[in-house]
Amino acid sequence: MRTNFKAGRVYHWLDQGPAVLLSQCEIESRPVEIVKGKTEYETETEKGWVISLLETGEILTVHEETLNTGAEA
Repeated sequence: MRTNFKAGRVYHWLDQGPAVLLSQCEIESRPVEIVKGKTEYETETEKGWVISLLETGEILTVHEETLNTGAEA
């Protein structure tokens, strides 16, 4: 089931506790090396979220699939 994420709502991020969703963003999904042996990369992006961890105040960008409601499965 797809979760309807919305800015301002609180979700849990991995095992780091509750986080408020600040805004949706584009986040790197997988860097792809353009030329072997060089440090130049092309990146693919996907939808993610800017979050603020409520326990530490840290602001991070995270992949949507790493967010959950905190409910036990």
